[in-house]
Amino acid sequence: MSKDRSIHALNGHLHDQLERLLNPDLEADEVETEIKRCKAMTSVSAQIIDGERVINERAKIICEHAPDRLVEMLMPKGVIDARTE
Repeated sequence: MSKDRSIHALNGHLHDQLERLLNPDLEADEVETEIKRCKAMTSVSAQIIDGERVINERAKIICEHAPDRLVEMLMPKGVIDARTE
């Protein structure tokens, strides 16, 4: 399984799933399995996209009110600590 957790990777996974769902060679039970998988992926994807939306809104607010603190406020705590050592 891929370790790429970017929004671009998510987009690729969703397109791959769509291709599997549209496969004309699938049997009825396989179609049902793919539909269930699609529903699960849709649910998880919506949560990931919502999280990305929150991060983007936070960055927008920081840029408007404290642009000099953008990196500090968006970077995970451990990354900031490692950069200053």
